[in-house]
Amino acid sequence: MSELNISNPPKIIATDGIAQIEVFSANEPNTNELPYCKGFVNGTETSKLTDLIVKGSLPSWLKVEFFTVGPATFDIKYTKMVGTEEGYESATATFSMGHWFDGLPLVNRFAIDGATNKINYRSKLTCKKYEEKIRDNHGLVTKHPFSLFKTHPNQTPLAKLMGTKRTTKPGLEPCSANISVNYPFNKPGEKPKIYCQNHASQVVELDAYDLTPTRLFSWDELDPTIKGDHASPHSHFDETTGELINFTMEYHTAGTAYNFFSVSLNNPNGQLIGSVTAKMSYVHSFGVTPKFIILVLFPYYGKGSGFNFTWSDNILESFEFDQNEPTLFHVISRQKKQHVATYKSDPCFAFHQINAFEDDNDNLYLDIACYDNSEILNDFELENLRKGLSKRLQMTEVRRFILRNIQQESTKFATIPQPSRRGSLLTSIFWSRSTNQDSPWPIADYVRCADSTLELPRINPRFQRLRYRYVYGIGLSAKAAGQENQIWDSLIKCDLDVKEVVAMWGSDNCYPSEAVFVPHPGKDCEEDEGVLLSIVFDGGNNKSFLLVLDARTMSELVRAYLPQVVPLSFGHGAFKRIGD
Repeated sequence: MSELNISNPPKIIATDGIAQIEVFSANEPNTNELPYCKGFVNGTETSKLTDLIVKGSLPSWLKVEFFTVGPATFDIKYTKMVGTEEGYESATATFSMGHWFDGLPLVNRFAIDGATNKINYRSKLTCKKYEEKIRDNHGLVTKHPFSLFKTHPNQTPLAKLMGTKRTTKPGLEPCSANISVNYPFNKPGEKPKIYCQNHASQVVELDAYDLTPTRLFSWDELDPTIKGDHASPHSHFDETTGELINFTMEYHTAGTAYNFFSVSLNNPNGQLIGSVTAKMSYVHSFGVTPKFIILVLFPYYGKGSGFNFTWSDNILESFEFDQNEPTLFHVISRQKKQHVATYKSDPCFAFHQINAFEDDNDNLYLDIACYDNSEILNDFELENLRKGLSKRLQMTEVRRFILRNIQQESTKFATIPQPSRRGSLLTSIFWSRSTNQDSPWPIADYVRCADSTLELPRINPRFQRLRYRYVYGIGLSAKAAGQENQIWDSLIKCDLDVKEVVAMWGSDNCYPSEAVFVPHPGKDCEEDEGVLLSIVFDGGNNKSFLLVLDARTMSELVRAYLPQVVPLSFGHGAFKRIGD
C-alpha cells in the first residue's frame, strides 16, 4: 500500500513501484527545534475515569468540575484507489486541517476535591462520526460557511455542490471553540449537561459526566425568528436575569442583520432582543452590561460585499481587513429592545472582549484585547505552528474604550433613518455613511490598560458587567518576547488600575492554555482571591498537566500530569461547583 499526504497543493511527483503518486507536503510537526511544535499533533482520549497524581496541595474550599474544549484531531488518514499500468491499487492518504481552529474537538473533564486533595480526569473525542465522514468523502464538504478558518476541503466544486446542501440545520459540526455550564436548559432532577459552540448557529449538548454528545440543535429550532448561519461562540449568561444572550447573522444582498436574542428557563424558546443591520464582518465576541449590548464590528469585512463568502470554503479567503475604515460600536438597549447608538474608533481587530460596565454618568466602558489588524489569523495556520513561527507573534494591546453620553447620543441617533432588518437600498446608503471615517458617529476614545500583551483574557466571574481591576491571560516571558519564533509561554496577571503586569507564572518549555478563574466561595472576598485552572503542554517532556495557581500571587499550588497529551489550545473552559 502506498502513502499519500493530502494537505497543500502537490509539490513533487514520486514513483512508488508501479504507480505514479502525487506526494503532498505533509503538515507534520517539526519536533527537532521548538518545543511547542510538538503540541500540534493529534490528541487521544482517556475514556475511563482516572485518578491523577496531585503534586502539591489544593485549597480545601476548592470543589469543582472543570471542563475544557479545544481542537485535537488535525490529521485523518483514509484509503483511496490510484491508477497503475495494471489497473488500480490501494494507497493511504492523509487529510490535514490547515488552521489551528479547524481541528476536531477534545473535551476534558476534571473533578477537583480540595478537601481530599484529589483530582480525577476523563476526556473524549466528540466528533468520531464526523471523522469517519471525512474518511468517506476524502475531505470535507462544509455545511456552514463559518465552519472553517483556512482548510482546503479536498473537494472539487462539483463535489461540494452535489455532495452537501448548504444549510443552517445542524449536522455534525465540530464545536471546539467554547464550552459552557450555564445554558438555561438544565432542569432540576435531570442529568446535568454541558454545551459546546463554534461559530455556526448551533449547539452541541453533552452529558456532564461521561461527555457523550446527547443532542444537537440550532437556535432557530427554539424560535424560527432567530435566523442566521453564524453565532458567537461566546454566549453571555446574566446570572441576575437568568438570560443567555447571543446573536445570529442573517445574510441578505443588501446587508447582514445581527439578530440578538435571549433564552431563559422562563422563556426556553427564546425571544429577539433587537437587531443591527450592517456590513458582514467576522465577530467572535460581544459586550453586555446590565442595560446594554455592544456589538463591535472591526473592519474585517466580507470580500465582494460578502458574495465571496457565500460559496467559499473558509474565513481567511472570504474576508479582508480594511485599514481605512473605523471600528464600529453598535449599542442595543436591552430594555427598549432596539439599536440606540453607534460609535466609531480606530481600525483594529480582536477575538476577545474582556468585560463591559456602566458608570453613573451615562457612559459605557468596554475592554478588549486588540490587534492592529487581522494578521494573527494567518499566523495560526497549522503549518506555521508546526514548523515554528518564522516571525514575531503579533501582540495584543488591552484597550478600554469609552462610549460617552449614551442617552444623549441615542436621542441624536433616533433622528437618523435606519436600515431594515432584511436590508434595502437604504442599507447601502447607511453602510457608506456608517463606515466612512467622516461619518457623524461619535468617537469612542480609548486608553491603553496594560503594559504587556495578553490573550485568552479571563476575570473573576463575579465582576462580569461590573467595574473591576484584574484580568488574567496567556502572555510572553521576557525570554520569549525577545525572539521571533515564540508563542505564549506564561500566565500573567494585569492590574488595570496601575496598567501593569503585577505577577506572572512560567516554567521552562511549558505552554499554558486559557486560565479560568474560580473565586473563593466566601461572600466578602477580595477580587483576586481564588485560583486559576489551566491545562499546560510541557514541550520538554512531551506531556500535559493541570496547573492550579493562587490567583493573588500567581504561585504554583498544584501540578497534576495527565495520562495523555492535550494539544495546545486556543479554546476555552468553564467550571461548576460540585453540590450546586
